[in-house]
Amino acid sequence: MSKSVLLSILCLLACFQLSYAQTVLSGNVRNAATKEVVPAVSVSMKEGPNGDYTNDQGNFRFSTRKALPVTLIFSAVGFESKEVIVGAAGPQRVELSPVSILGREVVVSASRSVQKKIESPVTIERIGTKDIINSPQPSYFNMLQGLKGVDITTSSLTFTTVTTRGFNTSGNTNFTQIVDGMDNQAPGLNFPLGTAIGLTELDVDNLELLSGASSALYGSRGLNGTLVMTGKDPFKYQGLSAQITQGVNHIKKGKANDPIGPSPYYDWAVRWAKKVSDRFAFKINVQYVQAKEWMANDTTNTNSPGGPLTDPNYNGVNMYGSKTSVDINPFLQGALQAQPELAPLIDPLLARGSNYVARSGYAEYGYLSSDAKLLKANLEMRYKITPGLEAIVSGTFGKGNAVYSNDTRYALTNFQLGQYRAELKAANWFLRGYTSQENSGNTIIASPTAQLINEAWKPSYNAATGDGWYPQYTGALLEAMAGGKSYEEAGNIARSFANQGMPDAGSPLFLRLKDSISQLPTSKGGTLFLDKSKLYNVEAQYNLSHLIKFADLIAGLNYRLYRLDSKGTLFPDNDGPIDVAEYSAYAHLTKKVMHDKLSLSAAFRYDKNTLFEKPRITTRVSAVGEVNKESFIRFSYQNAYSFPSNIQSLQSTPIDYNSFASGGSSRLLNGVYQFDRYPAYTLASVTKYQQSNNPADLEKFALSDIKPQSVDAFELGYSSLIAKCVLIDVLGYYSTWKNFIGYVNVANTPGTDDPAAFKDHSTYMSYNIAYNGAEKVNTYGYAASIGLELPYHFQAKVNFSSDFLKNRNNSQVNNFNTPNYKFNIDLGNTGFGNKERYSFSTTFRYRPGYFYQIGFASGMVPASAVIDAQVSYRLLQAHSRIKLGATNITNTYYRTGFGSPAIGGMYYVSFAYNVF
Repeated sequence: MSKSVLLSILCLLACFQLSYAQTVLSGNVRNAATKEVVPAVSVSMKEGPNGDYTNDQGNFRFSTRKALPVTLIFSAVGFESKEVIVGAAGPQRVELSPVSILGREVVVSASRSVQKKIESPVTIERIGTKDIINSPQPSYFNMLQGLKGVDITTSSLTFTTVTTRGFNTSGNTNFTQIVDGMDNQAPGLNFPLGTAIGLTELDVDNLELLSGASSALYGSRGLNGTLVMTGKDPFKYQGLSAQITQGVNHIKKGKANDPIGPSPYYDWAVRWAKKVSDRFAFKINVQYVQAKEWMANDTTNTNSPGGPLTDPNYNGVNMYGSKTSVDINPFLQGALQAQPELAPLIDPLLARGSNYVARSGYAEYGYLSSDAKLLKANLEMRYKITPGLEAIVSGTFGKGNAVYSNDTRYALTNFQLGQYRAELKAANWFLRGYTSQENSGNTIIASPTAQLINEAWKPSYNAATGDGWYPQYTGALLEAMAGGKSYEEAGNIARSFANQGMPDAGSPLFLRLKDSISQLPTSKGGTLFLDKSKLYNVEAQYNLSHLIKFADLIAGLNYRLYRLDSKGTLFPDNDGPIDVAEYSAYAHLTKKVMHDKLSLSAAFRYDKNTLFEKPRITTRVSAVGEVNKESFIRFSYQNAYSFPSNIQSLQSTPIDYNSFASGGSSRLLNGVYQFDRYPAYTLASVTKYQQSNNPADLEKFALSDIKPQSVDAFELGYSSLIAKCVLIDVLGYYSTWKNFIGYVNVANTPGTDDPAAFKDHSTYMSYNIAYNGAEKVNTYGYAASIGLELPYHFQAKVNFSSDFLKNRNNSQVNNFNTPNYKFNIDLGNTGFGNKERYSFSTTFRYRPGYFYQIGFASGMVPASAVIDAQVSYRLLQAHSRIKLGATNITNTYYRTGFGSPAIGGMYYVSFAYNVF
């Protein structure tokens, strides 16, 4: 080959290489005010799709084939966007100026598309990363209680239930919680699990809370609101982050009957995210929480005003075992026949009517574990198939202990829940599949387990021997009265005599009995749930807005399968798992008119559940009008619905305790299969009878198949940003509920229609029935909030809300558990002092006293005024922050629900590295 030919080939190769040469663009972004690095800044190229995010050191780096000069666009929440023209290769140093985000927050969940929060068609609240960093709450989930219109029930340190607009209870099945697109409900019981398997503290990008009805966009169970939680993108939020929180609670033993002394609180979290290449990134999250639990310790007597020393039928709210209640008249009559000379003592007692006596119960502390533990782990990998198409695979696992309240207290010990997701996501569409898999672990059902413990160490009555706790009590009672003691004094002496041999809570005998009962399935006479139910979900959504010119249109399909697997302990699935499927289709249409001053939208959703013959069609129509550039008025109508939960829809297996123990225990007996499985049962309402002890007050309970409940909700609201520093939001709503699902206590004596058969508590079984009330129930309320951006980074927020219920069906336990009004006040500063190293925040939450209904008891929740506070100092060179804080800083114990634990102060210090 000649030299000239070789030289020509080399020149061509050089030209070819130059034509594909790439320019590397890199640089560093800092805060113009403090000179700190700014992570998670979006760096995009105006001339093409290339770009990057700054890492935890504020650096960015990406390549492009575009010839210089090019224009880079820098944008980040809390900073002014900036365009920089790059005319030569080499590192760029860019400074961004901080700016207020008041009124500029964007949300997605209100319409399934990006829009400004102030322009949302419905009420929505948002919590971002910066809010979490500056909050005095150690857990981001507890920040929700400070939002406008939000109610919470804290059943235990690791289990908090959230709701809006009134219907508030532990384990609320009418509230939807979505984490990275996955429904966060327990597959078997259908209520959200709070933070038990949610995002870890360091991985929260934002929380968006939709108040009220939201079924048109998110399906069944969205009657009381929807919480959408979004984790951090590992392409955007990179680096190693860690946070260690060490605290102490139960500061003053004995205060508010708190039996636990000062105890440590641990909360450790680690997040590692890395962008391996322009296409691949991953993140790993681990969080562990351990502390001594807040214990429920309400000793109020649910049977009468008397206390344990004055009422033989004493049954404390949080005393377990004393629901076993028997009329001792048959034993008195037996004693009279055996010893006629006792007539002067016995005849006056029999003349009084019934003489109910409850067995002695166990307090929650020492009976249920006080060890609160929670471990969460998450792994997520993302791969960009193309710049506009991303594949996501993730797995999340949670394990721990928690307690929640329903018809009694349930201690979930070593429960496990996993969620696993695979997703393809593009700019205009996504295809997502995931599964949720639960293991109920060792569940202690407080009241019936304690009743069976009592029966195990000494039966209430042994028919074969004629002995038992009640015969011994009756004999000792008469002996003490014969010795001159009053009925009350004799009752206390008799109780002490009959209680001989009763094991102390926590003793070896007690633990052996508790374990033997709680580890025996309910289907075999114990109290153990064997719930390993699963949920499978596939969803696809497409944004057609780029194809349709006259309006913005989003459409989607969803398929969900519940595989219920409780081995007969919750569902009639002894012969194998039961499959329940739901099919859904939805669409959301938005059209702007009047020169974009008025935005009209409509959402439609079709849902079919295989347990119910008729499908449900729900709608939402709304209008948002621009009053001026920063003021908007909104109106919406929403029709929402909720299929009954699986436990309400399907027959639960009755737990067959012995006759005396069954006198006061409620069991679940619900759903469409009830009379097929138990045709001999005659159900009667016992509420009036238990109040009057008159068999004539018994009413036969007519139960029909349970139906989905629905609500028609209207809302009118107004949002305005004034002078760029004052944000106002006001609203009013009115809702009408149909086929409202509530609960009632009923009883049955198999094989008889005779009301007299119910007159003795020992001859019937009591059940907790879910059913549709015939009356339409109305709720209404209003709320307002004001946010202020003050000079020198001071911020203040005030919100007020009020909720009311009318046409209450008093035959139902309806769980409308909220005060008529509540308010919250926040004051803080995000940066002051030298280089703005210091910050602080404080919150004040007030709730007046209100009536609270729950399955096992109802009563007043006392008023509460709670102050939380924190002060922080940043170590700029170490990229770290030290926070000193406290929740309930005055240590004034309060409750968020009747029968729930009393919550005292918790004081902590937190060290956070690379948290932004």
